[in-house]
Amino acid sequence: MHIGIVCKVIDNFGDAGFSLRLAKALAARGHHVDLFHDESATFQALYPYRDNDNLTLIDANKTDLEIEKRHSLDLILEPFGTSSEQTLLRFDLILKRQFPHTPWLLIDYLSSEKWIEHFHLSTSVDPGTGHVTTFFYPGFTDKTGGLIHCDYPTRLAGKRQSTSNTGLNVFVFAYPTAPIRKLIDACNSMNSTEYAIKIGLAGNVLPPEREDCASLVPFVAQSEFDELLAQYDVLFVRGEDSFVRAQLAGRPFVWQIYPTKDDAHLDKLACFYDLYASGLGTDCRLALWNCWLAWNGIDLEIDFGDAWTALLPHLPELHDHALRWQSWILNGKELVKEVLTWCSLQTPTLREKPDL
Repeated sequence: MHIGIVCKVIDNFGDAGFSLRLAKALAARGHHVDLFHDESATFQALYPYRDNDNLTLIDANKTDLEIEKRHSLDLILEPFGTSSEQTLLRFDLILKRQFPHTPWLLIDYLSSEKWIEHFHLSTSVDPGTGHVTTFFYPGFTDKTGGLIHCDYPTRLAGKRQSTSNTGLNVFVFAYPTAPIRKLIDACNSMNSTEYAIKIGLAGNVLPPEREDCASLVPFVAQSEFDELLAQYDVLFVRGEDSFVRAQLAGRPFVWQIYPTKDDAHLDKLACFYDLYASGLGTDCRLALWNCWLAWNGIDLEIDFGDAWTALLPHLPELHDHALRWQSWILNGKELVKEVLTWCSLQTPTLREKPDL
């Protein structure tokens, strides 16, 4: 098939990261993929080395999509609906005009909220054009579209990080609002000649001070990210893509969810935690939740340094739990497979069935 993916880069690396991961997975299965986007620098950072001729990145800012001749598209995917009102250049509308009968799948944000099971694969018809959009919801249950995990390196699955009584390696990829300084200060105060916590700071963060136990982690291509996470004992991650990859890594993690103005992220965070932490002991479950609340700035009465210190004794239980969760995820629904299955059930295009 020839597949188009529409990606508007709103901010950070989440939109581009998910779209690129989806595109690469489809291209690896032999499909020709055109990834339409509007931020070359972001994609260059995530995908510096072109390793599949089936994947073509197209910057809509530098290409006149209205006049350029291109192959017919058999399927169009729109992660997060990011080419709607937030997009000045409506390249999604250009493609809809060019391919009015092509199946169009809008892949929404990942959530554990129960309502997404009812809306998964629901449709909407544009009254002006008659264009049909189908809504696809990633998730963690059999009634959702699953997660992308077909690209997770098999050599890393089930691999336990060697535990050490002499130290801990912590990875931090966070939004600027996270209490990173409190984490560093708490770890500084715990470190001694017998025990050392080392923190790797990724992303655009303030550089640590010389005496800190933290250091900056160089940016890596998306293809190297899983290997990077596997080197650490505990992961602090954010958004959606790194959040999923932390779960696949089989490591204890703290999630900083992307905040929304209407506070809808609070329910989203709680729903996922209820699902994820269901197998934990009472004390461990509470300690991890307090850490998440403080890291996200939701409960300001909880000092993050204290919450982090209280969490450390529970790391052995959290490590065992993370590996069980990893196995469950890897054996659950796979998003790329579900997308292709859905597409195979749609009305074939004339190009696919010329005898119609």
